[in-house]
Amino acid sequence: MNFFVLNGNVNSRADLGLRITQPPIIPISRRIVDSVTVDGREGTLTILRGWDDIRLNMRVALLGDNLNSRYREVLPATLAAKTIYFSNDPEVFYSIKHVQAGAVERRLTNLYEFTLSFTCSPFRFIRNVPMITMTTSGSIINPGTVFSLPKITVYGTGSQTLTINGKVITLNILAGSLVLDSELKTCYFGNVAQNNRMQGDFPIFKVGSNTVSFGSGITKIEVEGRWRHI
Repeated sequence: MNFFVLNGNVNSRADLGLRITQPPIIPISRRIVDSVTVDGREGTLTILRGWDDIRLNMRVALLGDNLNSRYREVLPATLAAKTIYFSNDPEVFYSIKHVQAGAVERRLTNLYEFTLSFTCSPFRFIRNVPMITMTTSGSIINPGTVFSLPKITVYGTGSQTLTINGKVITLNILAGSLVLDSELKTCYFGNVAQNNRMQGDFPIFKVGSNTVSFGSGITKIEVEGRWRHI
């Protein structure tokens, strides 16, 4: 592992001057499970509550001159990052929730070393996925290994229905389009929430084939699949 990339375009080595001295141990996504004892039941009742965050801890070093000044430049860019991927596995990225930097340790006159800790969403997202555009009903393949929470832009006018895997979503489209963001659990147009113009559950794409159908009142849909792996 030679470097990591923040926000898709900031190279830790080339742009920030950071060298990885101790790479992170990449954990596996972990379910959060409750086991409940029920009278008369053989074994416990298992309840899946969700998935735990992934934590990536690494040691990095700054080498060269003007280290105090360079550290003050590097730290804000790192702490504000939203995504990260690593040079040894560039096919996936992690969605960052929080970044924390440890205390700086001077190893040599021209060498600083410190810890970076990234708290990330539970899954690994596939990089460079093209937008899917559909003008007629059909199917969409989820190539990941876990369900996805897509963002779907629906174009049309008036009261329309979008059906995904047999589940009907009714939309009242007034301004030509509506965006359904299953990750944020929000329906919106522009910057304005429009949840009152949607009836039904936010769509989920299961692993493999997913059926999508809509009538002529919907001219097209654009799908950001957000495919991901455990």
